Amino acid sequence: MKAKITAALVKAPPPLPHGQRKLRITDTEVTGFVMEVWPTGGITFWCKYTDPAGRSREVKIGKAADISVEQARRKAKELRAQVALSGDPAGDKDKHRAVPTFKAFVTEQYLPFAKDRLRSYSDQESMCRLRLIPTWGAKRLDEIRTTDIVELQRRLRDENLSPSTVNRHVALAKRVFNLALRWQAYEGRNPCQHVEFAREHQRERFLTPDEMRRLFQALDDEPSRSAANCIALLALTGARKSEALNARFDDIDLPNRVWTVPASRSKSGKVRRIPLSEAAVKLLVGLPPEPDCPWLFPNAASDGPIENIRRCWNRLKAAATLPSDTRPHDLRHSFASLLVGSGQSLYSVQTILGHASPNMTARYSHLSNTSLVDRVLGIQASDRAGA
Repeated sequence: MKAKITAALVKAPPPLPHGQRKLRITDTEVTGFVMEVWPTGGITFWCKYTDPAGRSREVKIGKAADISVEQARRKAKELRAQVALSGDPAGDKDKHRAVPTFKAFVTEQYLPFAKDRLRSYSDQESMCRLRLIPTWGAKRLDEIRTTDIVELQRRLRDENLSPSTVNRHVALAKRVFNLALRWQAYEGRNPCQHVEFAREHQRERFLTPDEMRRLFQALDDEPSRSAANCIALLALTGARKSEALNARFDDIDLPNRVWTVPASRSKSGKVRRIPLSEAAVKLLVGLPPEPDCPWLFPNAASDGPIENIRRCWNRLKAAATLPSDTRPHDLRHSFASLLVGSGQSLYSVQTILGHASPNMTARYSHLSNTSLVDRVLGIQASDRAGA
């Protein structure tokens, strides 16, 4: 049926022909402008056109309950103008609907791609799961703006995360969007493109003998034993947090006092062997293995290992009255200082810590206080022996 679509026609549309589910009225003024009448009395406006491939397409403009006839007619003219310039409004809507959410793209495409290619996969998976997906998971990729990235930076700073950690989250987000654009998951720009990274300050903090003593005392009283034992192992070996969190009983060779970190779980991508002191061995011997559980530090809430020691660390800092900015990674710095101060060569320290470059180890070359080393090693050994 053809007729000029007017407000009066919308107010009093003709009855539906017998047996038909709906009535479509094509406007005589604007080509392709259509009014659709339903048995319920509802009316919807459409724009009908032929796309560049010669296919008949339609775009929904809106409902008569929401927009006026003149508004719908103006929109129909705009859509027709796009078509005249080789546009495809319906195709654009299809593309928009096909854009995956951030969660879907990360879990179904990015992380599977990164798993076999990046040594930092474990860290990236954690950052996505713990912060990026909870923040943007339900949004489509093309809905995330630069302001969202800036807001993420602010929120991470409010969590007292270091500038370097904030930057790592932004760098990961930038990589995700770059790959999404390369794989044509959406059209547009990378929202991280013009975001300024936080200024990073080289920070090296070493726990004093008294701080180390208080920490080990607090560890003995900590109720979360898996997390407490994990932190104790970090202090006694200088291992990376991710290495300890994912450690398995099969990795430990107690007779030879060696902890082997497989290449798949090593930051360098190479097998790494960590020597175990008497205090570390005593700690590991005391860990209660659970049936069918391979993890040194099991998660009581799942079948996997513990995923985070942040809450436990915060309790320990308070109990041991450590400075608020003390991090678990500072235990690694402290352990390195002990090695250097006890006379170990920088090459030995590089090997024990698993540094890929000697430049990373060279920053400890100024540490040579042997008395401090002896005192702290004595504290560690005596505290663990009395645990």
